[in-house]
Amino acid sequence: MSAQLVFLHGFGEDARIWDDFIPSFTWAEKPIVPSFAHWTSAKSIADYAREILVSLPQDRKFTLVGHSMGGYIALEMAKLFPERIEKVVLLHSTALPDTAEKQINRDRTIEFLAKHGASVFIKSFVANLFAPDFVANNRELMDQLIARYQDLGAEGLISASRAMRDRADFTAFLRDTHIPFLFIHGDADPLISTDSILAIKAHHKCVILPGVGHQGVYEAPLACYDAIHSFIAD
Repeated sequence: MSAQLVFLHGFGEDARIWDDFIPSFTWAEKPIVPSFAHWTSAKSIADYAREILVSLPQDRKFTLVGHSMGGYIALEMAKLFPERIEKVVLLHSTALPDTAEKQINRDRTIEFLAKHGASVFIKSFVANLFAPDFVANNRELMDQLIARYQDLGAEGLISASRAMRDRADFTAFLRDTHIPFLFIHGDADPLISTDSILAIKAHHKCVILPGVGHQGVYEAPLACYDAIHSFIAD
C-alpha cells in the first residue's frame, strides 16, 4: 500500500488553503488535510507533530507536504516518527531555526495579535507572502484570502508564533536521515533565502520556482504539482 498524502498548512491560514490547490489536480487517493490554526494547547512544534500524528490513520505510512510552518511540523514528525514517514515535501519552508532577528519579529507579532486581534493582523499579513508583481495583478485573490482568514483566532496564531520562534535546528537531521526530502522554494520568497535552500542540495532534492514568493500553490500551482507528483512517483 502506498503512503497516504498529508498536506500541512502554514501560519496565518488553515486547511482551506488546499481547497484552492488539491481539487485542481489528480492524486492516487484523497489527501488528508489537518487544520490546526485554532489550536492553543500546543506549546512547541513537536506538540503539533504529535497531536497531528495521533489524528491520522494508525495503519498507514505518510508522505507529508508542509507549507511554511507546516514544513516545520513535517520535520518534527519525520524526526519523532521516522517509521511512519515515507517522504517529505517542504513547500516554502526551511530546516533552519529562527535567527535572533526573526525571534524578535515573532515577539512583535505576538504583541500585535494580543493588542489588535487576528483580523487586523491578517489584513496586513496576506499580501506579504506573495511576490509583489503577483499581488499587483491579483488584487481580487488578496481580498478573498483576507476575507477567508478573518475568522482565525488570535490565541491560535499566538501559540503558533511562539512555537515557530522556539523551534529546533534540523540541519543535522536532514544530513543524517534516510527519509527523502524535496524542497520547493520561490526565488522571490520574502521569508526564506534561496541560499539557505541551495545549501542542502547535496543531501536532498530542490526545485526553485523563478519569480515566485512564499505561496507557490497560488503563484505557480502546476509547477508545484509537477514537482510533488514527480517526487512521490520516484
